[in-house]
Amino acid sequence: MIFVNRESEIQFLLDRMKSDKAELVIVYGRRRIGKTELLRNAFKKEKAVYFVADLGADQDQRRRFSETLNLIYPSPLLQTEIPPEWESLLRYIIELGGKERIILMMDEFPYLCSSHPALPSILQRIWDDVGKDSKLYLILSGSLVTFMEREVLGHKSPLYGRRTGQLLLNPLPLYTLKEFFPRYSPEDRISAYAILGGVPAYLIQFSDKLSLHQNIEKQILNPTAFLHDEVRFILMEELRDPKHYLSALQSIAFGNTRMNDIVQRTGMERGPVSKYLSVLQDLRLIEREVPVTEKHPEKSRKGIYRLSDHFFRFWFRFILPYKSRLVEDGGRKILEKEILPHLDNFIGQVFDKICVEILRHRVNKGKINLTYESAGRWWSGNEEIDLVAVEGDHPIFAAECKWSKKPVGIDILRDLQRKASLITSGGRVADLRLGLFSRSGFTKEVEALGKRGEVDLIDIRKID
Repeated sequence: MIFVNRESEIQFLLDRMKSDKAELVIVYGRRRIGKTELLRNAFKKEKAVYFVADLGADQDQRRRFSETLNLIYPSPLLQTEIPPEWESLLRYIIELGGKERIILMMDEFPYLCSSHPALPSILQRIWDDVGKDSKLYLILSGSLVTFMEREVLGHKSPLYGRRTGQLLLNPLPLYTLKEFFPRYSPEDRISAYAILGGVPAYLIQFSDKLSLHQNIEKQILNPTAFLHDEVRFILMEELRDPKHYLSALQSIAFGNTRMNDIVQRTGMERGPVSKYLSVLQDLRLIEREVPVTEKHPEKSRKGIYRLSDHFFRFWFRFILPYKSRLVEDGGRKILEKEILPHLDNFIGQVFDKICVEILRHRVNKGKINLTYESAGRWWSGNEEIDLVAVEGDHPIFAAECKWSKKPVGIDILRDLQRKASLITSGGRVADLRLGLFSRSGFTKEVEALGKRGEVDLIDIRKID
């Protein structure tokens, strides 16, 4: 597996190791995000105990844990026919930690708690008794985000207040795709990102030795491919009864972004829909978006829902509706008739979000001299601007993002200038910096204005 762009996360984990005091660190993030690879890479040069839990019974979990521990720290305690109870195992480890730095990683911790619900309480009691004064470096990792936030990090958890650090692992950013697909053009990398997102386990399914279209057919449309049913498997693992969530997610994927539209499309009552959307937000599968200039976003009535994960969006838009036809017609026909004619529009609908990443990266690299706190879409009534950057309460940068096969012309810029007057809140339009992001470059008239410094021009074909 390719391992890229986790330098800051690795440094965080190693810095905690060097503290030489008791550490209890929580590492979590959605499935396939690369937590296991992160932990293995961070401590590959260290003497560390790495244990991955499963859905087995408690005694089987303890037996495997004892065997794993015994390989590195042998003891007669660990070699009994019936494995010791968790309290004895944990106290043994902490006793070792009284003499030297002990690194213990317990991956998929929610599975351990499922087989032994009292484990967090046992761990809390032992930690308060002897653990906090030892040299144990304990990492609890998990993919069930809601469980980790509620049962491990939440204020009602027995472990609340014991952690010394936490790390939420997020998807990889756009610019890292150059390491996955060095042969692809910037345009193809953006297209791949719009389809797969930044989840490492999804990115490694595609190969830049094949075209994007070939990859879609081979690695997504093929019923035997890893990605083909990935979304359904994840939802079944995270949710007890996923059918209503599937309905809500598909509704959003087809452009029903407001509560009333989702209720009407799904045929469900408003109350249950609100609950389902809240759960999906907790799982980081959808997000509630408001205009970036809103001062109190949590109270805004302008909120709309968007799928956070690009691959989920692709799957609900192009795979789920055609699953039965895929068996009869085959992937090639679905690709040519149902996907390719709509793919540019699909990518265009998230190009504004991708441009927020492009802007941030270029600012960080010093290629655009701009300081801002947040960036995102702005809209009011029928008026919309693809990207607005805000510093304090003031918009300072506004841009349009065009995923079109035609060069962006002066008409787009003039319309942006008109809309810019709507977001200045009494300020001067001249103080608002303007920009254009384009898939296909710009007309000569717009390029001339860019050279004079009247507008920032970002041609995505030229980004690194």
